[in-house]
Amino acid sequence: MTEFDNLNVQALPALLRPLLAVCPLWAGKKLHPCIIANPQSGGFTIKKRSEHHKTILAEAAKNAAVKPICTDIVAFPLYVTEYSGHATFITRVILDEALRSRFADEYLIITAGGDGTSLEVQTVLLKAALADKKAYKLITERITVLRLPFGTGNDGTDGRTIEEAVSRLTKSAHFQKQKAVKVYYEGIEPKDESSRKKIAEYGSLDKTAPWYAFNIASVGIDAFITHYTNRFHSIFPGDFYKFFVDVACLFYSWFFPSGKMHVEVFENDGTKINDITGNALFCSLGVSGNRTYGSGQKILPDERNFCFTRNMSNLQKLFIKKKFLKGRHTKSKYATFANASIIRIEYSKPILAQMDGEVHMLDGCHFPLIMELTEPIIRTIVLD
Repeated sequence: MTEFDNLNVQALPALLRPLLAVCPLWAGKKLHPCIIANPQSGGFTIKKRSEHHKTILAEAAKNAAVKPICTDIVAFPLYVTEYSGHATFITRVILDEALRSRFADEYLIITAGGDGTSLEVQTVLLKAALADKKAYKLITERITVLRLPFGTGNDGTDGRTIEEAVSRLTKSAHFQKQKAVKVYYEGIEPKDESSRKKIAEYGSLDKTAPWYAFNIASVGIDAFITHYTNRFHSIFPGDFYKFFVDVACLFYSWFFPSGKMHVEVFENDGTKINDITGNALFCSLGVSGNRTYGSGQKILPDERNFCFTRNMSNLQKLFIKKKFLKGRHTKSKYATFANASIIRIEYSKPILAQMDGEVHMLDGCHFPLIMELTEPIIRTIVLD
C-alpha cells in the first residue's frame, strides 16, 4: 500500500492498535477492541476522503508508537459488513461472547461506516440492556462505543471529521453514557391492504416499534427527504441531501398533504410544558440539543432538543429553507422549540417517521405516537 492508496478496511486494526495501547482510558486493563466496518461507506470508497482518513490515522499511529504502552490489547478482530442488518448480527455475536467470557476487562466496539452502521450496533446494545440485568451491567460499565465518521452524513458519529474522532483517543477524555430516543405508537396496525402495501414500501431494519434514535427522531418532511436521499444514495454514491431539500419544498405536500397535528410536550417528571396544535411540516426530538442531520444541517441549533415547525406554502419553504439548514430558525414564527423528555403526537393521516436516517411509514391508525428519552445507557468517549 503506497502513501496515496485508498484506505483499506483490513488496515484499520494496525492503524488503531497503537492509539488504544497508549490510551489512558483503559490504563492497566485488558482491552478487547473490535471493529465493525462497512467497506461500501464513503470513507472507504470516495478516494479523496479515504486518502485523508488514512493520512490522519497513520500520523496518529506514528505519534502513539513512541509513547509508553499502558493497556493490554488481548484481541482485535475486524468484522466487515456485507448487507444491511449485518452489523446487527455481528453486535449480537460480540455481546454474547462478552456475556460468556471474562478474559477481557473492557470491550470497545468501533464502527467504521455511516450512521446506519452505528445505529444498528447501538440498538442491539440498548435493547439488550433494557431486557436483561446482566447485560445492562456489562453494557453500561464495560462496553464502550466509538463511532468513526466513515459515512456520508456522519451526524451521529463521535465528531464529524476523522480528526475529531481520533482526538477522543489522543487527548484528555472520559466516558459518558448517552441517552436514546425511544419511538413507539399506541394505536393499531392498519387492516386495509392498500395501507399495508404502502407501509411496506418504506420498511426499515425493524418493521415494528419500538424504534430508537441516538441522534434525532422526527416525523414529516425531513423523513421524506431522508427516504429519497437514501434511495438515491444506494445507486449513486455521494451527498444528495440538499438536492432533495429543494425537491421536498416543491413536492412533499403533493405526496403527503398536511393535516392538523396535536403535540403534547412533557418534562421528565410528567409536567406538561407545551401543547401545540397546527398543520405540521415536521416535528423532531433529539437526544440533546445542538444536534444535526442531513450532513450537518443544524435542525436543533441550540440547547433545546424539541422542534415543531408549522406548514407553509412552497414559496415560503424555498425562501426560508437556508435558515433551517444553517440553524437560524430559532426565532422563526413557524418554529417552536423546547427542552423535552417526552412528546405525544396525535395525527390522522399517513406520514413518514425517521430515526437516525432509518425511515418508516405511519398510518393514521398508528397514532398516538410517543417519543421519549431513555436513561443514559450507551457508553461513549467525550473530551474533557
